[in-house]
Amino acid sequence: MHTAIGISFINVFILPAVENLKYVIGLISVSLIWGATFPLVKVSLDYISPIGFLSLRFLLAFAILLGIYFRRIMKHRDAIKASMILGIFLFMGYAFQTVGLKYTTSSNAGFITGLYVVFTPIFSHFTVKERIGKRVVLALLLSLSGLYLLSGISGFNIGDILELFCAVAYGVHVALIGKFSREKDAVTLTMMQLFFVFLLSSAWWAGEGPKINPVPVLLFGIVFTGIFASAIGILVQVHAQKHIPPSRAAIIFTTEPAFAGVFSYAFLGEGFSWLGIIGAVLILIAMLLVALEKEPREFL
Repeated sequence: MHTAIGISFINVFILPAVENLKYVIGLISVSLIWGATFPLVKVSLDYISPIGFLSLRFLLAFAILLGIYFRRIMKHRDAIKASMILGIFLFMGYAFQTVGLKYTTSSNAGFITGLYVVFTPIFSHFTVKERIGKRVVLALLLSLSGLYLLSGISGFNIGDILELFCAVAYGVHVALIGKFSREKDAVTLTMMQLFFVFLLSSAWWAGEGPKINPVPVLLFGIVFTGIFASAIGILVQVHAQKHIPPSRAAIIFTTEPAFAGVFSYAFLGEGFSWLGIIGAVLILIAMLLVALEKEPREFL
């Protein structure tokens, strides 16, 4: 009797919590990698145009996954249309973000990009009919306060405005992943949206007249962002969002600006004030609030 109760307790409470924790850790790891790319991309843009950087980054990411999962595409052609939609919004997000980095600091870019945590629940309401509980609302408020303190923005310039457009595009993208990842094959969704980002950015870059100065820091930036931030990062994101609602995924991703601030300070010397530290703590608290909340019934 006691053994049966113990087994039931493990099956109902322990195993789901462990599974959920696995996906939360995955999203946090992706957030760390994405945060590290802000100063790296900013430095790389001294040697290539923003769209040229995107073109080479996503070519590498797509080529790596294609080499591993080529047969997967043939089996899941039904995912191509959804991948194209995801790819369009992902391209818009990266294009606005990367161009914006030429005109604003990487810490500012991290903050404004992080505003997609506000937009994601709005779009998720229309894509997966997700209702936001009180704890998630509190986490949203904490994360926004944390993001504000973290970056200490002192006025908008053209780069900041582009980053705001990026946040809107990312919000739509995260919400749509929450919808499509439950209907389509995750690997095919990842590969094909990377392909569409490469296709769109290559067409744009060709119109610019491709120019590149292949110095080591640029080559490292392309390899790091292509393999870890794009191929692996987006694949982990799509897999994890099969199990974590879009609004919670977005709040977990608010750790990205905290990581961006740390790496920007370490490599570019951008300041990290006491207010910034408080902001980072608020973001972590918001993340924990979301990670520990039960799954909403509407998201099934």
